[in-house]
Amino acid sequence: MGDSQVTIKLTSDEALVLSDWLEKLQMTDLSRVVDDPAVWAPIHRIAGTLDKSLPGDAFWMAITP
Repeated sequence: MGDSQVTIKLTSDEALVLSDWLEKLQMTDLSRVVDDPAVWAPIHRIAGTLDKSLPGDAFWMAITP
């Protein structure tokens, strides 16, 4: 497959939901949920990219009326 990259496009709302879910996943014992350590690197990379892309207080803005 080489060095080709994949681009995933999400709406801001989808990115927020996915970021929140990935954060919860990473706070659990990841090895219980994902049994293949090779999958951990992409999970961390996606989570890090979302964290950099979203405003720092986006989660709180989304849940505050």
